[in-house]
Amino acid sequence: MAFWQALIIGALQGFSELFPVSSLAHTILIPYLLNWGIDQRGTNFLAFVVALHLATAIALVIYFWRDWRDVIMAFVGSFKGRQLVYDRNSKFAWLLVAGTVVVGIIGLLFEKQISKFFEDPALIWVVALFLVINGGLMLYGEYYRRRVEQGTAQPRQKVAAGQRRGDRNPGVYSYPTFQSSQMAEKNQAGFKNTEELSFVEGALVGAAQTLALIPGISRSGVTILAGLIAGLSHEEAARFAFMLATPVIGLAALLKVPELLKPEARDILGMTIAAAILAGITAYLSIRFLMKYFETKNLRPFGFYCIYVGILVLIIVQIRK
Repeated sequence: MAFWQALIIGALQGFSELFPVSSLAHTILIPYLLNWGIDQRGTNFLAFVVALHLATAIALVIYFWRDWRDVIMAFVGSFKGRQLVYDRNSKFAWLLVAGTVVVGIIGLLFEKQISKFFEDPALIWVVALFLVINGGLMLYGEYYRRRVEQGTAQPRQKVAAGQRRGDRNPGVYSYPTFQSSQMAEKNQAGFKNTEELSFVEGALVGAAQTLALIPGISRSGVTILAGLIAGLSHEEAARFAFMLATPVIGLAALLKVPELLKPEARDILGMTIAAAILAGITAYLSIRFLMKYFETKNLRPFGFYCIYVGILVLIIVQIRK
């Protein structure tokens, strides 16, 4: 792998890990389409990818550091006060735990089996097909959500007046300190805020991330989609999805840190550091863009993108046979 190729993959990882377009699919498909001939099964490449994921996780922590500060303090407070949920931040903290535990268990059990299946270069077409499926899921999710909002499907129960921001009744969770005024307006229009989710709903939204073990299925895309189906606004679903992704991406990368320390990985240390820095920068910029984007827009453009790119790759695969 050349230095310039490493930089391109690093930037690609930073953007596509958080955009709902499947970073794993792009990491597989771009080298294939450009005939780079990179051995993606080698130890060096695995160490390289680990560094990129660590950089992405760090970017997520930096962007949401105030949120994580409040959540961690609330999580610790649950043990000190011997009360699982005592305010909005503690509820949010345990929703993150519920959503992370499920995907962690499933990931540990099935990640190796699934990744081995997709290591075969002859299965590029399957990755492209799942990218098309990913796009279709997002388009259908937006269609279903629009039907719900228009009242042609069974509408979700709107937030009761006593559950609005500023209510101090015991047992009612108001908005987290990190929510914007735009999010409050959306929630008052009928969307849930995250802490109104039950722990089962939080676990199911988190479990949606397991679909991202399949190259072509976007982690952020399916998690945001699950949040929308649970009744969250686009912005709130995106925030919950990104915070759910932080421990999953970070811990998965940390478990593979020994790959970075192997002697054979030293040969690519320089390009790995450079690509990781670029991945971190592009990931941070992606979060900023997406959080602003989802204030007013939806998943449909990303859905069409995935379908078009997936079909294009399927055509190219047939031509190259």
